[in-house]
Amino acid sequence: MWIAIILAVVVIAALVLYLRRPGASTAAAPDEATAAAEAGGGFGFRPPASDFHVAEGEARVFFEVPLPAGEPDPVLTNILMREAVEVLREKRSHLPLDGVSVVRAYATRNGEPVEVGTLTLDGPGELPPPTPAEHPFATHHGPDLFEEFGAAPPAAPGLDVRAPSDDLGPVGTELELTGVMEAGLRAQGLDPFSAPTSTLVPALLRLAGYTVTGADYTYTATKGGERTYVEIVDHAAGDHPELSERAVNEFMVHFGQAGANRGLLFTAKYGPFMIYDKERREKRVRFVTRERFQSFVNAVSI
Repeated sequence: MWIAIILAVVVIAALVLYLRRPGASTAAAPDEATAAAEAGGGFGFRPPASDFHVAEGEARVFFEVPLPAGEPDPVLTNILMREAVEVLREKRSHLPLDGVSVVRAYATRNGEPVEVGTLTLDGPGELPPPTPAEHPFATHHGPDLFEEFGAAPPAAPGLDVRAPSDDLGPVGTELELTGVMEAGLRAQGLDPFSAPTSTLVPALLRLAGYTVTGADYTYTATKGGERTYVEIVDHAAGDHPELSERAVNEFMVHFGQAGANRGLLFTAKYGPFMIYDKERREKRVRFVTRERFQSFVNAVSI
């Protein structure tokens, strides 16, 4: 009995020492969505910075963010200025930047840098503290995108007779976006109206608050404990404009193997009638075909 008590005391003491070691914490680790939001300054993504220069007390941060014609959108400007300050904050940890008093942010138009905003600091090197993001897609709260899209009146699958049979063009050319959504997509480094589906889809999911991992045409999107398997079928000139039966069946197999809660197939092609049967039989999958893409965009609700 005494031996058991002594052993218990030793185990408890060792556990206390372990928890008190430097860097140890009893707090639970943040989930993927929270970690992604913190890494992206609250937005869930970070605008891609391409260059950084300091001269005569000015820090200039350049972003690979395409601008449309006209004046820069104020939402996009706000995002890039916030990120420019964060870039400077990170650079200051290993560069002598205490003399900086002005921060300028640049995006691109036709391959050339365009200034979108300027911030004059209160004093040299006095950066403002990090502030909570202020835009709708900055939060990870909102409607369940999967259910919202599933509840929308479905567009009838089948070929659109107005479209050429061999060249559909980017799906973004047919989409109507709110100004905030367009700004959020451009802030991720893409032109939503010309981007390929394989680039547009993960960007849309990030706006909806998902943590997106993967590459090319296969992703996992996580939000609120739900893991969604995402597969993308793009369209190239000369391809058949309708999603093939083989692609539908392969997606169903891949979804079954992924072990995810839900599955989404996105395609720039039109949908065959068989997708109705697949969705009726397997309630955990949805097909976002070309004629359904606007309904999905509407479900993002930004």
